[in-house]
Amino acid sequence: MDSQIEISDDDDSFNGPGCSTNVQNNPKEDVIAISSDEEFNKFSFDNDFMSDDEDSSVVVAKKKAAVKSLFSSKSRKGKGNDKNKQRKAAVKALFPQKQNVSVPVVKSVKTRPPIEPPKDVFNKMIEGVNVMLPVNPYGSQIALMSKIITAIKKKENCILESPTGSGKTLALLCGALAWQQHEQKQLGQTQAQHYFTKYPEIKKDGVADYISSPIHLKTDATPEKLFSKNNFGEKSIYYKPEENGESSSTATRQEKTPYRQISEEESPCNQVTIHKRPRLGSGEYEDTAKFSLPHTPEKSTTEKNEKAETPESIRNLYDLVENLRVCTSMFVGSSLPTIYYGARTHTQIKQVVKEFKRTSYCGMMKMTLLSSRDKSCIKEFDRSVWSSRNDMCRACVKPIRRGSNKENSNCKFYDNRTALNHKCMPAAFDLEDLVEIGREKEACPYYGARAMAKTAHIVFCPYNYLIDPSIRSSLSIDLTGAVVIIDEAHNIEGICRDVASVDITQLQIQNAIKELETVSQYRFANQDVEYYIDGLLNTLNSWNYWFQNQIPLINQQPVNNNEAIYKWQQTADFVNTLNNHNIGYVQYADFKRNAESFCRRLREDASTLYGVTQATGTLLESMDMALGFLFRDHCQHMDDFKPALIKHVTGKTSAPSATTGWRSSQFNDDEKNWVSKEALTLSLICMNSGIVMQALQTARCIALASGTLTPLISLHSELETTFPHRVSPNHVIPGDRVWIGTLLGDATGDVCYNASGASSPRGQRALGAAVLRVCRLTAHGVLCFLPSYSLLDRLIKEWQETGVWYELNQLKNVFCERRSDRDHEETMNDFYQTVGTTKGALLFAVYRGKVSEGMDFKDQQARAVICVGVPYPNLYDTGVSAKMQYNDKYMTEKNLLTGKEWLRVQAYRALNQAVGRCVRHRGDWGAVLLVDSRYRQEYYTEHLSKWVKRFLGNNHHTYESLSTSPNGLAAFMQKMKIVEEEESLKT
Repeated sequence: MDSQIEISDDDDSFNGPGCSTNVQNNPKEDVIAISSDEEFNKFSFDNDFMSDDEDSSVVVAKKKAAVKSLFSSKSRKGKGNDKNKQRKAAVKALFPQKQNVSVPVVKSVKTRPPIEPPKDVFNKMIEGVNVMLPVNPYGSQIALMSKIITAIKKKENCILESPTGSGKTLALLCGALAWQQHEQKQLGQTQAQHYFTKYPEIKKDGVADYISSPIHLKTDATPEKLFSKNNFGEKSIYYKPEENGESSSTATRQEKTPYRQISEEESPCNQVTIHKRPRLGSGEYEDTAKFSLPHTPEKSTTEKNEKAETPESIRNLYDLVENLRVCTSMFVGSSLPTIYYGARTHTQIKQVVKEFKRTSYCGMMKMTLLSSRDKSCIKEFDRSVWSSRNDMCRACVKPIRRGSNKENSNCKFYDNRTALNHKCMPAAFDLEDLVEIGREKEACPYYGARAMAKTAHIVFCPYNYLIDPSIRSSLSIDLTGAVVIIDEAHNIEGICRDVASVDITQLQIQNAIKELETVSQYRFANQDVEYYIDGLLNTLNSWNYWFQNQIPLINQQPVNNNEAIYKWQQTADFVNTLNNHNIGYVQYADFKRNAESFCRRLREDASTLYGVTQATGTLLESMDMALGFLFRDHCQHMDDFKPALIKHVTGKTSAPSATTGWRSSQFNDDEKNWVSKEALTLSLICMNSGIVMQALQTARCIALASGTLTPLISLHSELETTFPHRVSPNHVIPGDRVWIGTLLGDATGDVCYNASGASSPRGQRALGAAVLRVCRLTAHGVLCFLPSYSLLDRLIKEWQETGVWYELNQLKNVFCERRSDRDHEETMNDFYQTVGTTKGALLFAVYRGKVSEGMDFKDQQARAVICVGVPYPNLYDTGVSAKMQYNDKYMTEKNLLTGKEWLRVQAYRALNQAVGRCVRHRGDWGAVLLVDSRYRQEYYTEHLSKWVKRFLGNNHHTYESLSTSPNGLAAFMQKMKIVEEEESLKT
């Protein structure tokens, strides 16, 4: 039969002689198979093809002509709709609908999507470890991988500063996972050699690799294949000596062959006689019927007999190897260090997971990610019943017995949590994927991800999960011997201080007392919790009494910005007040024991603590942690904390005057005239980040990575942690694709955008003119960073009055960063939708805000970034001023920066973060304009990132030179416009 012509139901899919498209590339439901000549005669055609007086030769000729027209060369060369129309017309003419056509239909065959070609893998031997990368790495990436591999091997810490766009995340992942895989192989091989000593019968080439391979990875090798092959000069395990010197395998092979017979009587010269093969049905064939047809050795009778006769059978040997592989995998899994990769937010983690998916280690090394209940709980939340998702979860997951002693809970998702595991999850998944799959399987993503963390090789999570002791405890995170990578670690000092700091309000204390009193009423039902409930009630009542006794202190303080603050000059004086109220160092041990027992019961069986909310548990955990740091090592860290008592006031209670109305005073002369919107607040502020980092020292290696860690020297002293390995490579962006310059002022002179300069009318007018000029010169996206939200509000008000705001809206779609998460998300969605249009978009944001911290603005989304002023922290903030005083006091003793220098470092880390929004990859390009006359001085450029200083040089401009200078912004934008057009033509 001639080759078949296959016609798919899809008009675009044909397969026949001379047609390049095949069925495998076009998987469809049904395929019609028509033979060239034989099958065509079975069809009945319309009168257009056949008349009564035509003979068969004419009919066949017409049939062939129809097929030829269907698959003509012109039809194959046709494109788009013309091609489809020609084929449809041909098929319609060949098989008209009005005629019943009997078409033999081949059974539908669903084929899998085409398999993607294997990823390009670039192997680099770095520090004795083979690293597989999906791209040919930059020099900066090799430097990063070298440092992190060395640090992990030596069990030391490292600081990795790499500019944005240099492939930092990919280098960190590949370097750490390559070392982990290398360690996995070594541990497996060592364990396999140990098994060879104990079981010498399994020692054979390839067995060690098979035993050491993880059980979750498929391998081509099997015990049967491994032991069926001989090493050179060795005998097979099937070899069994016989009395006549003939091997059992030979005898078995002779016995199984019905058409090959050896007879020494017929052949005295020991020659083999080959008899003629008998015919089927002949008598000779019946004589040989006693021989079985050839079949697999596993099913042979001889092998079954051999297995029964052998004390240690081959199958037992196979089972032994399989069991050893499982044991090795379990041993390696328990011994292999886990990698914890922390980023600032889940949005950043999503980008990290995306990079992990690109690597060859995706699928080889198992992953999971951790999140909060608010992010991953899929149970319907009723705000009228529960105050928070945590309260709902803790109340619903308590096991209850329902028939046949089977324990379930009130949450079906929790009961089905094990349905989420590494077998059903994709090799790489982010939080959205986890929640979506959890909904499909009706399984809890929160508890499912936690369970997967026990066997995962790498765990992704927000880095406060790793730093905060209370979160580590609640999620059962053990960092002992683990590899900890903290990405975007430029705020690590502040994060650690915030973790050890606590704000305790009198209202929180009073609410907790009410809840514990409710629990204590059920003494008969909760006899086992009576002892620590009473202890906590005594402690909290003492705290409430302490707050009452501090009111005279706060009444003597002036009111500024609706706040009255009292600061203890010496922390020892504050501790003495706690001791006098029986809540000090001596009583802390009992409080800690009671708080831990209470919080454990709240986590495990919240229903027995009727009426207690998660707020009380959180309060007790926070107090326990902060007081634990304060009293650690017999109060040795007491001076590392700054206590302050704060009272918020909002207005007067007396009636207004008929002539003057309400009278406000800066000072609180008459306390009776003021009311407090909230209860008194005790703010216990931590000054030393090192007391938090000490808990992380049990890790094998701590790697801090960011694009803006300069100056690196402060991290050692602030974190009280040594970092022997440091690297800060250059930027991979070519110098001709980045423009960095300064704007010193307006046409009348220099403008300094400090607190007074930014608030002056002249400064606001000059800034408005500068933003307008940048927007006129720049296509698509422009970002403008300001020191504070208050300055942004003043600028908008001023520009609306002068008409600048209207001009900006005519040039760009203007957006402003929003404080709330929901409003911010909506704003960013609108920005991304309009930034690619011809008009483009302008986004105003603040330093240290949501936009400046890790958000990605690629290509057209940020062709220019305007950075206004030097973003120093607020000096009036209690924590900032206390930290500066602390550094000045312990500068020599603890090798700290001075308070003023520390303040400058914080400012430039925020500035460098904002500058980093400009260029996000090697092919990107953009401009950065630093607006402040102070950047003319070297003092104000010293702490800029190394790549920023290199590109900046002496590129200082006035308002006019931005457009007229050959090195100005206008010249750069014009050049890049030409370059972009040339690049688009090449692609």
